Amino acid sequence: MSEATLSSFVDELLRAPAGVAPLARLEITQRNDIPWFGWPSDCDPGSVQRAASSVSAMPYGELLELAVSSAERLAGPWSGEALMALPYLYEHAVHRRPIAEALSDKFRTELCPDADFGAQQWWHEEPRDRKELATTCFTNYSNVYGNGEFTCSGLWTATDPPPQVHDALIVAWDFYGRPTTRWLLPVRSNARVWNINGPEDWAHLVETYPKVANGSHAGWELPGPNQHPSDLKKFKNVISQHAVRTERVVHVLPDWVGVAADFDGVHLSWAGFLTTEGYISDLSNAGTTMMRYWGSERTLWLHDVFDEPKPLDAPTLTGRVGGGVGVDASSDAERQVSDRLELEGLLGREGVKRES
Repeated sequence: MSEATLSSFVDELLRAPAGVAPLARLEITQRNDIPWFGWPSDCDPGSVQRAASSVSAMPYGELLELAVSSAERLAGPWSGEALMALPYLYEHAVHRRPIAEALSDKFRTELCPDADFGAQQWWHEEPRDRKELATTCFTNYSNVYGNGEFTCSGLWTATDPPPQVHDALIVAWDFYGRPTTRWLLPVRSNARVWNINGPEDWAHLVETYPKVANGSHAGWELPGPNQHPSDLKKFKNVISQHAVRTERVVHVLPDWVGVAADFDGVHLSWAGFLTTEGYISDLSNAGTTMMRYWGSERTLWLHDVFDEPKPLDAPTLTGRVGGGVGVDASSDAERQVSDRLELEGLLGREGVKRES
């Protein structure tokens, strides 16, 4: 990451809802007047400096866990706290710039690489009913979630996430706490991938393949389903925020049919997650867009570009999230057979019949 890109990343953190949230949480770690699960309505300069200094000893996985959990609770549409917290987080974000700079200084080489084709992992919960057959992917890109935040006809992978973030990931990915495995899905070297390292990359994707949403989606923009519209008034004087639009907008999202015609996958880096998830961008040719519900670093694959899948050891799940535990797919023979059948069905590979 160049110095110019580094400076831009720091600025984007201070404008993004998923960026200002972990900065506030890091300040809290150095304060005794706010519980770890709370959020500050002010800013303490001494705590900010201590938090910035503490980053030098922070493991990368700890940063990612903080990023995922705080984005969900302090900036997400389903959290009852987000709409109350975000105005204060934005108001004091500029004072937490030393924390953002410290994060960039230490983690800049890890935060925004392109998709690592040799480290893609498919995570899979045990089905409620093993007799249920999954729908084959890559058959109907027009089948989208919500207004089109992503196509339901894609396949998700993540890039070998550190153990510290595993519990947070299954929450962000809407897993239900059932036994979970993971598989290595090596990607062929000629795969065509659109990389998203910041909101401008998502906006460019949307402008290149635009599709205007047909209707409203209550879970897209703040206020979300568990938030009260009256709390929007707190944003009135927050000029720098990109979390809320109070006026009616034309909502534009990717035309996934068009994206799939030119690309095999869309990869969101961790830098992209921190600066783009929930970030409202105004498009150059009118309209507004936002990436929503990707939840972490991950890749949405639009074609089968994988070599032979390989079962991996268990993800590091503590059971505190819905009782979910990890299963070693490399040693559990029964689960391995079940998973392989499921995965081959999702990929639509020869010899496996699935509903399309």
